[in-house]
Amino acid sequence: MFAVLMGMGVVRLITALGEMIKHRTQLRPYWLHAAWLFLLLLLYFHVWWSFWDFRLATNWNYLSYLFLLTGPVALFTATNLLIPDLSADPDVNSRSYYYRVHRSFFATMSVAVVWGMSIRPVMFGQMDPILEWLLLFLAVTVTLAVTKNEMVHAVLTVVAWVLFAIFAARTAMSPRWADALPPPKPSLDSGRRTTRLPGGEYYL
Repeated sequence: MFAVLMGMGVVRLITALGEMIKHRTQLRPYWLHAAWLFLLLLLYFHVWWSFWDFRLATNWNYLSYLFLLTGPVALFTATNLLIPDLSADPDVNSRSYYYRVHRSFFATMSVAVVWGMSIRPVMFGQMDPILEWLLLFLAVTVTLAVTKNEMVHAVLTVVAWVLFAIFAARTAMSPRWADALPPPKPSLDSGRRTTRLPGGEYYL
């Protein structure tokens, strides 16, 4: 279900970008709106990549499963809020639309960021290694939800891109986060030993 929701969000964004290109003669673009559309797409890719580590989680139950889906649901909701309905009215002023939905969009994004800060403690009992950057990103989304000042939106949108670039670079350059996890306990039922090989993979 996690992959389904993430895939739906990516398809929704790419389809919307294609529609906007198709209606480019009628659509009045706005750089802040476009910046968050593209940042959303990169956030989908980043979250999907980060969740490769969660194949090693052992703390699974129904509540943790539902909590796991909170993030993709929030991202997908934010995506739908930010994309205008061009089929109903292709002559959209992106600037007016952006400020019309900014409160609901950034409030939903704030929910997604809080989820991002909480998912590793819930699933692994450890703090997120980029927690300080996520806290800064949360401050950005909360501020953008409560203000309509165009200068503030412009500055904090640039800050959001810089923050994303920093924690994406840290993720790319650092070893896999899962490599720091303790190896799972051997299975008593099967009598087979679990061995951790270089690269963080587990084999029975």
